[in-house]
Amino acid sequence: MKKSVVLKSILSAAFLAFSLLVSLPSVIAADDSVPAATATPPDASQKNGYNFAFANTKTYDGTPYIEITDIIFADALVTDDVSATGIGTLSSSDAGTYSIVNIDNIVLKGADKDKYEGLLPTSMKYVPINVTIEKAVPIFSFSTDEPDGMEYYSCATVTFTIVNDFGRPEGLPDTIQISREHDYLPGRVTHETARRSGNQYSISYSPPAPWSGLYGEIPFWADVLDDATNYQPATSGEYMLLILPPPADYYWGGDQEVFADIAISGDLYYTAESLQPFRDIWYSIDWDLDITQQHIVDAWYYQLLEAYYNLVPIPGDYSKIEEYLEMIPEDLSLYTDESVKALEKIKESIPWDLPHEDQYIINQYANDLYEAIQQLKYKPADYSALNELLKKVPGDLSLYTEESVKALENVKSSIDWELLIIDQKTVDEYTVKLQEAISNLKFKPADYTKVKAALNKIPSDLSIYTDESVKLLEEAKAAINWDKLINEQSVVDGYAQAIETAIQNLKTKQIQPPQPEAFNPNQPAPKGKASAETGDPTSIALWLFLFSNSALVAGVSLKRRHSSSDMK
Repeated sequence: MKKSVVLKSILSAAFLAFSLLVSLPSVIAADDSVPAATATPPDASQKNGYNFAFANTKTYDGTPYIEITDIIFADALVTDDVSATGIGTLSSSDAGTYSIVNIDNIVLKGADKDKYEGLLPTSMKYVPINVTIEKAVPIFSFSTDEPDGMEYYSCATVTFTIVNDFGRPEGLPDTIQISREHDYLPGRVTHETARRSGNQYSISYSPPAPWSGLYGEIPFWADVLDDATNYQPATSGEYMLLILPPPADYYWGGDQEVFADIAISGDLYYTAESLQPFRDIWYSIDWDLDITQQHIVDAWYYQLLEAYYNLVPIPGDYSKIEEYLEMIPEDLSLYTDESVKALEKIKESIPWDLPHEDQYIINQYANDLYEAIQQLKYKPADYSALNELLKKVPGDLSLYTEESVKALENVKSSIDWELLIIDQKTVDEYTVKLQEAISNLKFKPADYTKVKAALNKIPSDLSIYTDESVKLLEEAKAAINWDKLINEQSVVDGYAQAIETAIQNLKTKQIQPPQPEAFNPNQPAPKGKASAETGDPTSIALWLFLFSNSALVAGVSLKRRHSSSDMK
């Protein structure tokens, strides 16, 4: 037992030395410290001194998980038989070689495992390892949106699916090569830029033209290239896309159209006896044969051609032309010159003496005549009067009431400018309605805001002003006409200005103090009153009262004039 342990230690040490030379830079970069048991074995000098994990190589499966087959613990004695298994998690799921692993679910094993239970960790990070995830072999499936075969002049989507994607689309190749057999030369044609959606890679394929003669099964392959991260370079099996044979060629030049016309309406052109063999052949034709049965289609053509040469013509039938001539309107003045000219040109070119063997020509003339009749175009209606009236619409409609302007706009918006001459009555009605709406435009009332503002400035007490200045003010007020419209706004503004001017021109009355009577020494003093010379205090008081009142009135007058000046 001890010899086995020693041998394992020697081999492990040698492998570790090699592995550390490869993995040491990444170990250092990942983490300088490696978890170890906190307990110290009895003889620390005999410890392994390092951690190392072992695992078997695995094939890419889309996961970063590996099965750890063995673990060397740094804190385990080299003389003890203890190791472990666990579940390792690599830094990536991609194929490649890894030197570091995180380990969980560590289970100790070995004869001495009981010594280390609870001392060694159950999980470890950044453990050195040397393990490889090998590339997987891609498994392909094939599909197409034309499983029953594709027809010419169509396009099929060819899709290869990597089945073993392991639910990890990011691990799949960014693209694969899809190739097919060359249409004309040996070898393959490669489509290098397949469209990818998840684990599906698709291309679009259109077959060559039918005349190439290439139909049947076309093989397709898929290739994973060398630069794929997780998958080995590989080529899929051969998958087939069915190209259906093209339809047989029923095109017999212009003859096919002639034959069809004869089969349908040949009674008009040929005798019944000569026509019947032709119809028997025509109605026996199967129109769904493919190109592999072209010889049958060609035989029908030659049979029809022979029957055609045996047809016996009847006199030409101009009944359709005559019918269409009756359809021509009597009054062509209502229509444009170009369309009338085209009609007249066809009428003049009709040959009236063709035999019925040229019935198709007669029929063509009939068709052309009918088409020319259908193409007759009415002249446009005459909008000249309406346009002239529109020029009379005032440029500034803001002066008019909303109701009258709205009525005008309603008329204008109702005009259909695409009417034809047959609708001239409607255009004339537009003109009448527009004239009516223009005539009914009503000016808005004038704005009396300034007038009202001026009136509010009139002093409440006009008794202190001269009669002449007050009269001018009253005349300005009396001149106001409160029914003016906005087109006379200047007159209304003149009212306001006249009132403002009259207010400014108000003149305060001049109050004269009473004048003392002239002294007459010969005149006796008034009865009951003393003369001024007597020093009667009553006379003195009267004079003082009059003087003070005069001063007060003058002050009020000056104040009002100052206020009036401020209002200006």
